[in-house]
Amino acid sequence: MASASPEAPSAPWLAAPEPSPPPLPAVSDRSPVRVEMKNVNLHMTDRVVLRIHSVRGALLRTARNRPPVFDDKESFVMRIDAGEIAMSTASLTALMNDYVLNYRKAPIKELEITTTPEGQLRQEGVLDKAVDIPFKVKAELGPTPDGRIRVHAKSIKAAGVPVKGLMGLLGIEMDDMVKIQAGRGIVVDGNDFILDPQRMLPPPRIRGKVTSVRIEGEQVIQVFGSGPAPGRQLFPYPRYRNYMYFRGGNLRFGKLTMADADLALIDQDPKDPFDFNLDRYNDQLVAGYSKNTPSHGLKTFMPDANDLTVRTARGATARPTLR
Repeated sequence: MASASPEAPSAPWLAAPEPSPPPLPAVSDRSPVRVEMKNVNLHMTDRVVLRIHSVRGALLRTARNRPPVFDDKESFVMRIDAGEIAMSTASLTALMNDYVLNYRKAPIKELEITTTPEGQLRQEGVLDKAVDIPFKVKAELGPTPDGRIRVHAKSIKAAGVPVKGLMGLLGIEMDDMVKIQAGRGIVVDGNDFILDPQRMLPPPRIRGKVTSVRIEGEQVIQVFGSGPAPGRQLFPYPRYRNYMYFRGGNLRFGKLTMADADLALIDQDPKDPFDFNLDRYNDQLVAGYSKNTPSHGLKTFMPDANDLTVRTARGATARPTLR
């Protein structure tokens, strides 16, 4: 599906006013750590992966007296100034079931998200009412003027019966049937869902405005800010294709604190994206190797997280090995 613009006359639903979200929690821009990433699969959980094509932004501390800490995902927020990030429908399904809708009395369960050949998003699940009602929704995606994502329902079926016209006839809309708990990153507006990536994702959270969204195969691709980050502006090592680079400010990982950070995490295997799991970053460090640079920075070459296995024995410490 082609990227949609809020002003596009072919999609007037994008210009419709949407409910305003509550303010985001405060962060400090004191000594931000600038960040640049290319070709990184960033694990938010074991089942939720952000496929970062490119990102440029900064790590912002959530406490003024404490820098970003890799071992505490609540200690920082990643601000995205420019970038393009994809999420597979499998990851989006896991995000919704495992995190967003994982609370008592959630109105939707057993949700499965796929795409259609026409470039629409297909959502199938069960409405948790007095009697469970299976439903199917086909929807188009587009950015809202304030940087969220509107999921605009084109067709709705409940128990196999088309209901969108009937709902209109009876004066009923989706928000009359589906009540999402506040703070989950989803607002129901009429028959549409408005998704806020800043609130939907588990820590480390992101900040940034979606300016375009499209579907390619089974991928939902979100463009943030000014668009895909251009060629290397910050990363000083042009020979490497897949990397995460942190520059300036203070950064803490393990027992180390890097002042005026100059840290490059580089994929050992450039044939596929750099698979990085913050929960297992130390295992990746142990299985890789590092080099100091003449400017007192650090280049760390790491295997992909999905190439690690952990062998455990009673009374022994887990040691990562390469498969």
